[in-house]
Amino acid sequence: MAVRWPDGALSSGVACGIKSGGAPDLGVITFEEATAWAGVFTLNAAAAAPVIWCREHLGEPIRAVVVNSGNANACTGAAGSKAVRATATSAARVAGCAPDEVLIASTGPIGIPLPMDAIRAALPRAFAATGPGVEPFAGAITTTDTVIKTSYHAAGGASVVGVAKGAAMIAPNMATMLAFIATDAAADRGLLHATLGPAVQRTFNRISIDACESTNDSVFMFATGRAGRAHPDDLGKAVEAVCGDLAEQIVQDAEGGTTLVRIRIGGAASEESAVAAGRAVAASALWRAAVAGADPNWGRILSALGAADRSVDITRVSVSIAGVPLFVDGEPTGELLAAAAAMESPDVTVECDLGSGTGSAELLSADLTEEYVRLNAEGTS
Repeated sequence: MAVRWPDGALSSGVACGIKSGGAPDLGVITFEEATAWAGVFTLNAAAAAPVIWCREHLGEPIRAVVVNSGNANACTGAAGSKAVRATATSAARVAGCAPDEVLIASTGPIGIPLPMDAIRAALPRAFAATGPGVEPFAGAITTTDTVIKTSYHAAGGASVVGVAKGAAMIAPNMATMLAFIATDAAADRGLLHATLGPAVQRTFNRISIDACESTNDSVFMFATGRAGRAHPDDLGKAVEAVCGDLAEQIVQDAEGGTTLVRIRIGGAASEESAVAAGRAVAASALWRAAVAGADPNWGRILSALGAADRSVDITRVSVSIAGVPLFVDGEPTGELLAAAAAMESPDVTVECDLGSGTGSAELLSADLTEEYVRLNAEGTS
């Protein structure tokens, strides 16, 4: 069934000419009334111009969002900031609102001037094409994605709908990803912030494809209020479910990826230390390459764990791959053939018990393949 935005929100996706071949590359979301929103953004010091614009407008009601793909407008100097202001001004003129009521997001190659004339010329067409379906917008914001990413969950009598893009340059502290979440529940900016922050921390901040932090990653949440007040617990659960669903879809669509890897850390001293251990495993190029070859090389996992926490007692650590125990309380089991057979699955779980406490966490990662290297060797040329 096609996913539709909650009442009060519309969107579209059109081609403006940034991408070659006429592919859709400009999306807009519009709101029938001034709408409260919250956002979580990359912590990267090289944050893109649109990220800086949106940070500066946190807490201000908005009427529209403009998103382009095919160009990150990051590290583009004064021209990048000027392009964001020009986009907001042009969109505001079409939407009948103030420039400060327009949010901007971009994704694509870094360091290339944004073709403002192409965006400006396409904005009237993009706003005229808005409708309740999310798919045209979801398609227009993709870069190397092979599929669009959408999600829906109920929050009592309200709905929560999410759209995201992302397939590489994905690391904890978010990723080269954009996510747009809308609800028709009534919520002020305080409730939105209190709901979105923890959800992002437990979902988008626990995925890693290549452990590379982005300049543009942003997660937005909007509330139109058309369905009335939802219980904060119901809203929080629905938002986290949507974020979690989108995060998993991103890792499933990893550039060149063939295997989704679930890294489950238990027995850690705290949740924070469990997350750190999981990130270390997820970031290991050696381990990810082993996954690509269905090689149950548990030593690479153990090495990553030991590097993340130099105080860990290896004699109390246990590691299983795809349900096969390979290292138990500091001793290898020798069950490599069984684990290798189990790793032929497209969804592989790694379980690590650190034997140090009750802290636990799950992170999602993907294998490292020749196709990933090929895609990223081509880069911008």
